[in-house]
Amino acid sequence: MAGKAKEDLSDTRERLILMAEELFATQGIEAVSLREIARAGGQKNVAAMQYHFGDRQGLFSAILEYRMSRIELLRQELLAASDERGDGNTLPSLISCLVLPFVEHVRNEGERSHYIEFLARLQVSHPEFVAQENAGKPWQANVLEISRRLQVLAGSDSISSIYQRQRMMGACLIHSVAEFERGLRSGHYSTDGLDAFTDNLVDALCGIISAPYR
Repeated sequence: MAGKAKEDLSDTRERLILMAEELFATQGIEAVSLREIARAGGQKNVAAMQYHFGDRQGLFSAILEYRMSRIELLRQELLAASDERGDGNTLPSLISCLVLPFVEHVRNEGERSHYIEFLARLQVSHPEFVAQENAGKPWQANVLEISRRLQVLAGSDSISSIYQRQRMMGACLIHSVAEFERGLRSGHYSTDGLDAFTDNLVDALCGIISAPYR
């Protein structure tokens, strides 16, 4: 019985994470209350949210961990494969390692995909939280390694300019994939167009990094 109770709690927590992700993505981070999420997730009151997550930031953290731990596994595989091929220090390969895990999430989830738009909204409304939450987390390990390699390729003496370019690239990446994700749900896009979209996005992000520094 104890094992069944633990499984039920785990299922409830996952259901609330997925419901929160969807509502935040479609209605906005600040427009949705914990009470509304609890109700939509089949819970009678907000106490379930407080039990599982504590507060709103605890819920944000839970969504990030739930998704990013899975996304990072693919990024690790992609980077390792690039190194094995011998192109792990080339710009297109490094950018692809950043882009593909998010794109594949959208491909796998299809019309049920909401995470990338949630992340895009969270980055806009709570940028300091996202930066702090990512700091030192296991899911950032390969992102940091890719960032280090991009710095070597940049060919600029201005570290601040390099970091600024990488922030621009990151914002463009997330918001571009979020726009595709949203279009997939609305019927404007289909997964058949994901490969062409991915190639175009990788090329555009390479341009952000490789454009001459003043």
